[in-house]
Amino acid sequence: MMASKHGSFRLSIAIPSSLISEVPHLREKTGVIGQIARAAAIYRVNDIYIYRDDPDESRLIRTLLRYAETPQYLRKRLFKKMEELSYAGILPPLRTPHHPLERRADRLRVGEFREGVVLSGEAGESLVDIGVKKMLRATGRAPSPGSRTTVRVTEVSPNLRGMFVGKKDVDLYWGYDAHSVRGGLDKLVSVRDFDLKVATSRHAPTFTQLEPDITVKLAEARNVLVAFGSPRKGLMEMATKRGLELDRIFDYTVNTIPDQGTETVRTEEAISATLALFNVLWP
Repeated sequence: MMASKHGSFRLSIAIPSSLISEVPHLREKTGVIGQIARAAAIYRVNDIYIYRDDPDESRLIRTLLRYAETPQYLRKRLFKKMEELSYAGILPPLRTPHHPLERRADRLRVGEFREGVVLSGEAGESLVDIGVKKMLRATGRAPSPGSRTTVRVTEVSPNLRGMFVGKKDVDLYWGYDAHSVRGGLDKLVSVRDFDLKVATSRHAPTFTQLEPDITVKLAEARNVLVAFGSPRKGLMEMATKRGLELDRIFDYTVNTIPDQGTETVRTEEAISATLALFNVLWP
């Protein structure tokens, strides 16, 4: 299994709620969000923040991101049938450690972590569906029935047992959380405790120019945010429209795709390109 390379801090990305507004059909919108989900998983993103922009499709984006991040064996329990998920079948599998393929209870290992849904609870124990053919009985502080949870397997035979744990107790990359922000990017930055904030823009100094300074800051950071604009409006354009200056909001504004060969770079493309560069700098 894959340990988290940057386990000492949280990595967050911020994306605008307008990023798929120019994509004409729900099928294609779903495909774009699937690419973002995959990039987030590949580069071990912990949080995805969807900040408000016009037009606002934050509900659709968050729903698809949450669905993609949920292990397949739990989706029917956690998501009702809804129009937003009409094309969810084209979302690519994440294949992260919390999306295991094993369905046989007797092949589980003591100490293994699994995601599950609490079905019921009584007498200090809860019945949890963890995606195998037997239900697991878990002890500890239980979420309410119907809630998603993380458990650690403590016994496989003769009974399947475990205990509730928090995501912080798992020493593997354990997926991302998707959040809708009530406000613009400046609101997100002002209310969250990020100690390194990086904006991306084609009008900024290149990554190579800023790499030495960013590398030093990354070594000290505990909560990192990398923000992206939309194909129609970059972050500088968004900030100017709101009477803001990116340099006052962020620690660095950087161009991660200098001399781009296309007129625009899609947000999902910018995310992959940018996180690939930062990936080599993580301490």
